[in-house]
Amino acid sequence: MTSETPSTPDDLTGTPDERAKQLAQLADAALSAEWLRRQLDSALRDWAADESELDIVKDSRADY
Repeated sequence: MTSETPSTPDDLTGTPDERAKQLAQLADAALSAEWLRRQLDSALRDWAADESELDIVKDSRADY
């Protein structure tokens, strides 16, 4: 008797649109909570970095 463990897909990469497409392709896959949490953490880190960059750009255009 062999015990098969479901393989965990690679982490999502690329632009938000590319990540969404990759996630859609995994719709029927059995995804672990750990994998999903890792993807959420990654997306939130990228989002925070983008927001910081936008704030820096906005501040650089302010007239003092």
